[in-house]
Order: sequence, then C-alpha cells, then structure tokens
Amino acid sequence: MSFLNPLYLWALLGLAIPIAIHLWSKKEGKTIKIGSIKLLSDEDSRQSSSISINELLLLFLRLSLISLIVLILAEPQIERENSNTPITFIVEPSLLKNNEIATLIDSLTKDSDIRLLQNEFPELSDNALLESDYSVPNYWQLAHKMEALHTDSIVVFTKAFATGIKGKRPSINKNIEWIILNSGESVDEVIEATRKKDQVELLSVLSNSGNLSFKKQNITLNSALVELNITGDSIVLNPKKNEQKLPLTTEDPLKVLLCSNPERIDEATYIEASLSAISKHLIRPIDLTKTQDLAIANMSDFSYTIWLSDASVPRSSGRILKYRPDPLALNLIIEGDTNNEFLLTKPLNAENIFDAHLTEELVSWLNLHPDLSKNIKHFDKRIVDKSELRPLYNRSETDSNYIETLSISKWLWIILALLLVVERIVASYRKQ
Repeated sequence: MSFLNPLYLWALLGLAIPIAIHLWSKKEGKTIKIGSIKLLSDEDSRQSSSISINELLLLFLRLSLISLIVLILAEPQIERENSNTPITFIVEPSLLKNNEIATLIDSLTKDSDIRLLQNEFPELSDNALLESDYSVPNYWQLAHKMEALHTDSIVVFTKAFATGIKGKRPSINKNIEWIILNSGESVDEVIEATRKKDQVELLSVLSNSGNLSFKKQNITLNSALVELNITGDSIVLNPKKNEQKLPLTTEDPLKVLLCSNPERIDEATYIEASLSAISKHLIRPIDLTKTQDLAIANMSDFSYTIWLSDASVPRSSGRILKYRPDPLALNLIIEGDTNNEFLLTKPLNAENIFDAHLTEELVSWLNLHPDLSKNIKHFDKRIVDKSELRPLYNRSETDSNYIETLSISKWLWIILALLLVVERIVASYRKQ
C-alpha cells in the first residue's frame, strides 16, 4: 500500500487526544461532605464493570474515527500488476453517426477496448452520441497522450481534417494505425450578409476535401432571391423555399488613428497608402486620422490605433499596432504581449512593404470578420493524407505489464460513516 499524501500520517499523533480524555475521566473523584446519606442506596458493583467496558468501546470508536480521517487525507492506494490491452480502437466522435463505423463497432467483441478521440479517451457508451463533442480534435496533441494508454497497439478511426493538425509533430513509442473515413464532405453556404446602400453583399464559404475558399455576391434588396424583414435587421434567402435566415449587418467606417513622431514619417506614409488600397479593394470606408501629437485625449473614439513612436502607448479598448523593432521576427506584424496588442517589427521601406506583404498583414490586423475567424473550423472540410497525420515513431522498448494503483478512499468513507453512526449511538447511551 502507498499514500499519495503521506505527510498527513503525522496527524495520527492526534490519537493521543481521546486517550488523554479517557484517562482524565478515570481520575478519582473528590470527596464532598454532605449532611445525610440516609436516602442514598448502594450500587451494584457489577454495573461499574459494565461502565468500564462501554467507555473502552467508545474510546476505540473515537480512535478509529480519527485514524480513518487521517487515512482518507493521506489517500491510500493499493498497487497491483496488470497487463496491457492487446489492441485499442479509438473513434473520432463525429464518426459515430457514420453507418460504416456503427457496423464495425457491432462486429467487434463485447470485451474490445473502444474509446473516443477526446481528452482522457473516455470509453464508448450507449449515450456517447448525446455526450460527445463533435468539434475537430487536435490529432497530434491526442496522439502524444496516447502514449500513456496501457495497450500494445492502437487503431484510430478519424476524418483527418486539416484543422486538427496543430503544433509540432509528436514522437511516441506506440504503434498507431490511422484509418481515414471521410466521405468527401463539402460546404457551400452563405455565412454573412452585409447591407451596402440598396444592395446586400453575401459572403459564402466553399470547402471540400482539397480546398477552402470564399465568394462574394451582391444582390439588390428588391431581388426575388432575398426578403428583408420588417425591422431591417435580417434577411431570408430564397424566401419561397425559406432556405436560410441571416442577420443583416451594416458596415460602419473603420476609425483608425495614425500617430507618429517625425522620425517615423516614412512608416506612416507607407501605412497610409496601404490602408487606402485596402479601402478601395474591399470597398470598405476607412476614416484615417493622422497626428504627431502624442498626447491624444480621446483614444476611445478609435477602434484601431497605429502608434509609430517609442513613447508609451495610452490605454485604448481597440486594437493597437505599435512600433517595436525585432530583427528575429519572421513577419512585419506579430502579436504583442497583451490582448489586442500587435507589433510592427521592422522599419518600412519601398522594398520590404512588398516582400513582407505589408498590405496583407494589415488586413489580418484589422480583423474585419472576427466571427468568421472563430468559426472557420466548422466550415473547413479539407483533409490531410495519412502520412501527414501519422506522428513520428520512436522505437523504444516497452513493458507489456504495468503497475496499476487503486484508490480505496471511497471504501474508507463508507466505513467512516458507519463508525460515526455507531459512535453517536454509544455516546448517547453513555451520555458522553
């Protein structure tokens, strides 16, 4: 037996407390002189012996209660040797509705180890369809965690979406076979509607196993393809079929503050030209305010601030791009230390604004479609090849047996509850 928190065992010294109380209660009583003992009767000596036995029982119960509480805090565990499972099947939750997977699961023996491709790899249960998270898992992160599974080999059934490949390819010593079951899902859906005067700009996402792209389409409000609701805040596409209802947004001008000192005039000029190109290309008005006065009082009036100065940046609730050279940075614009803070890492000149794609990085910094960026995984149906999905195999010797630890704390809680009831009954009887 081992303990997770063995330091709590020092609390067993508290067993001396009920022993001391018991011994104190056995002290000889004081003699009190009274006027008459005529009405007092003799007590049977055998009853005194019974009292002594009951007090010892009560002492034992209280010592046991303290010992159990200490053991529960120390969290005792029993170690036993166990053997690895020969093979473990792991299924991506989104495949549970796939008839091919359902047939495969039914064909396996009842004692087969079948788990879900999620954190902690829960076992497959009858209500897995209701409890499962159908978001795309991080395949490499979970593959690294598979190394802790007590199994000789692993078979993973997955859709192999490209959005599930993140971070560094792991190196593990488990034999994992990835089986891709993807029927070639595709998406062609309107995801955003924006009103522009008497027109509606529809943004659609198109995705299949090999590509992800977006398409814009302008439709007049009096077209039969759209129907505007009474309040004017949503539209229905193909109203005769009532196919899709979308919120209708409006494009307010982007308010940008460009604050620079005389040493950063060139950077300010290149950024101003890039913002002008973005406005014309995206047909999105940008209200640019330029100043060399670093004491800006109303920073809250601007959603975006470009700070080309070494001076400290005033607080702002919007997105901030500040100049901080970093020769090791790979991009012109990188994320800063705090939320909504971004850094311009190099001085700008006529060459690097094209080579480093300044305009494209400014578009990314403006973050014109924040909701789309958050939900892109839902629409991205691109898949990767098995060779791209497979982690590196580290050939190291592993033992087919392992030591399994079982916690007995829950049983100690049951015994504690029973002893507490018995102790209260005995104490009530003895009036202790």
